[in-house]
Amino acid sequence: MRRIAISVTVLLVVAGVLAAQEDDQYRAESDHYQVVSEVSRSHARETAERLEATLELFNDYFHFDLSELPSRMQVRIFEDKDEFDSYLARVIDETREDFIYLHYGDLRRSELVGYMRDDAEYEYSLNHQAFIQYLRSFVSEPPLWLREGFAVYFEEVAYDEGTKQAVHRENLSWLETLRDIVEGSYSEPAIPLETMLSLDVETARERIDVFYPQAWGMVSYLLNSEHRDVNRIIWDAIHALEPDASMAENAERVEEQAVQWVDEERLVEGFSQYLEQRKSFRELVQEGMDGYEADEDERAEQSFVRALTLRDDNHVPYYYLGLLNYDRGNFNLADYYYRQSLERGAGEALAYYALGVNAYADERFEEATTYLERTVELDPDGYGDEAEQLISRMEE
Repeated sequence: MRRIAISVTVLLVVAGVLAAQEDDQYRAESDHYQVVSEVSRSHARETAERLEATLELFNDYFHFDLSELPSRMQVRIFEDKDEFDSYLARVIDETREDFIYLHYGDLRRSELVGYMRDDAEYEYSLNHQAFIQYLRSFVSEPPLWLREGFAVYFEEVAYDEGTKQAVHRENLSWLETLRDIVEGSYSEPAIPLETMLSLDVETARERIDVFYPQAWGMVSYLLNSEHRDVNRIIWDAIHALEPDASMAENAERVEEQAVQWVDEERLVEGFSQYLEQRKSFRELVQEGMDGYEADEDERAEQSFVRALTLRDDNHVPYYYLGLLNYDRGNFNLADYYYRQSLERGAGEALAYYALGVNAYADERFEEATTYLERTVELDPDGYGDEAEQLISRMEE
């Protein structure tokens, strides 16, 4: 699916932010959120901005009237897990490993709660639970597959602090597992479609390893199928939701208004074909590496480029695209890809050696020497030996 960039104008009150320190807490308000952070004033403000951007992206799919929110959505982020655990123990008498959305009938009491972590899981968990908070602020009890399927679908949404944009990155982390489930090679069988449509929380917990991949897969298929009548199912399902209905009642409404008229056999067959055609980031990278080793440069390049549409933060596709362009004599383009690879965490010795060899082949000898000397410093016993040979050749 193409990447979707959503622009957002965040109107923060009181000269850009309403922030005050109260018992080590910082507060920030935006159009639709009130954020309480123990981390810093800037963290509260930036979290509010980020959530506004993701809210606009979510609403591009659901088209709820945001003016109908009775109050701002509440978000609370602690500085560490001990404080997070202590708070949850007081509120719900249990703890969690990451973000949790606490839902009550009164939106002013409901809140998204988490603690600060400097890793990708923090971002994924925030996206997941922020979507659930958004959806349940308008529809208290949506069908579980739709709620969790969309939440997983949005987990890898990225936020650009410079442009204040939320960018949809497709989440295919469950693809290979789901393919095994559908093919019957997984340790547990698939959940039948009829059961998925009306699944309750308790039953989902019992089948959690299968439920999450299938819920994500249903949403991904219904959104991205090339058949418009299949796409229509998801939009009809959203339209069928009633704000105050129970989960069972909303599930029944979705089945009657969105699914009942569809040929189930055709839908299941189309779902299987959809999964067979999709490839995960890992699969595309492996396909590219295999193509490179087999001297099938065009196939390799196509695979690496497709991999970058899923994840542009991994160094491996960039490095191999550098190799491919070096082999073709496209030295400037090879240099670009090697640098991109280095910025995204490639081994420094290998990256500098590749840059040095590329510059040498392009007869940029002074630049090549700089790169190769850096390689020797970083890895004297590995790539350093080959780097020294090239340096010696240039000094002759």
